[in-house]
Amino acid sequence: MTLPKKITPDRIRDSIVQVFYTSTIPFDPMIGYLYSIMGGMGLQYTNRSLRPSKDILSTAEVNSELLMIPQHFFFNEEIKIQLHQNGSLIFNCVNSYIGWTKYFSFIKDVILKLSDHQLFNSFNRIGIRYISEFPNIDILTKIKFHFEMSSIKTDISNGSFRLEWEEESYKIITNIGSKLPISSIIEEEDTRIDYVSLIDLDIIRQDLAITNSSDLFKIIDIAHAKEKKLFFELLKDDFLVTLNPEYN
Repeated sequence: MTLPKKITPDRIRDSIVQVFYTSTIPFDPMIGYLYSIMGGMGLQYTNRSLRPSKDILSTAEVNSELLMIPQHFFFNEEIKIQLHQNGSLIFNCVNSYIGWTKYFSFIKDVILKLSDHQLFNSFNRIGIRYISEFPNIDILTKIKFHFEMSSIKTDISNGSFRLEWEEESYKIITNIGSKLPISSIIEEEDTRIDYVSLIDLDIIRQDLAITNSSDLFKIIDIAHAKEKKLFFELLKDDFLVTLNPEYN
């Protein structure tokens, strides 16, 4: 399958890249190191959660772990980085997705800069989680996924489905949320949103002991490629056409 370069409008709600590290530096001093280094890279600091300006479905309902308190964010207009107490850096786009080429370049720049200051001993796990949001769309009718129970003789009004498997040392977790009810929202152009559907894909590589940044970047890029491939392969062809796919 030839994968699109992009779709319009962009459906990505969260584009999380999480890198777990080991370090001899305790968490509180690590905050200070990042404050100094990130400031030199033009990033600001806040201890408050940063959410997109259009927040239909709160990520707290999807992944509460990433919103634990206390929070330490470094950010610019496009990207935010959370330093988490579980020994990880969590990257995400602030509002709209900026595309993998630009996003990945920024992630590499940050990790290389922090590695130059010898903040990490090794990297032991990575995760890429992309959550795509579809307002007023019954996603079960748009994807190559079939659910059936012999005792149910009518259409499913809404539901959540989780699948998990391993592929080439990567754990793949797929969550499908169909017609999730929310408080009605009136968007621009008087569009009423009564429910949303989600495609939530999490690609994980763990039990690592990487000391070389270039090896880490290869694994992150492979995980992203697996996420992108899975997303587009899930979509029915007639639905993909409605998303205005662009190819190279």
